[in-house]
Amino acid sequence: MTYLTRSIKDLEFVVGELKSLFKDRTIILLEGPVGAGKTELVKALAKSLGMQEAASPSFAIHHRYESATGLRAIDHLDLYRLKDQDDLESTGFWDLFAQKEGLVAIEWPERVDQELLPLNWHKIKIEIKMTENQNHRSIEISQI
Repeated sequence: MTYLTRSIKDLEFVVGELKSLFKDRTIILLEGPVGAGKTELVKALAKSLGMQEAASPSFAIHHRYESATGLRAIDHLDLYRLKDQDDLESTGFWDLFAQKEGLVAIEWPERVDQELLPLNWHKIKIEIKMTENQNHRSIEISQI
């Protein structure tokens, strides 16, 4: 599925479509250049699920957002600053996949060997591309 977004309203529509793909255990792999809107997509997703304001985890690497009811959470990771797989080991990254249910959004997933991601988790790849008009984005969603 490919979407062209021109506004936050368009992004909210994309998030609505995305949520229909979720299973009990879902990993969202967010690809795109710096400034493409990966964090904005996670913010829109968190808002749609009734969660607190999402922020870029660039410096903390990991943020967890929970709904007011505590029934759903998003673990949001930004792997941009990782130097290698050893850095990942010290973040508690692999512990996230011990959950019975989970929604894990990973920015810069190419920094981890994706073949090591758990097979029993549903994976969704989202590629965000900037268009010639810097306010518009092309968002391609695929299940892998």
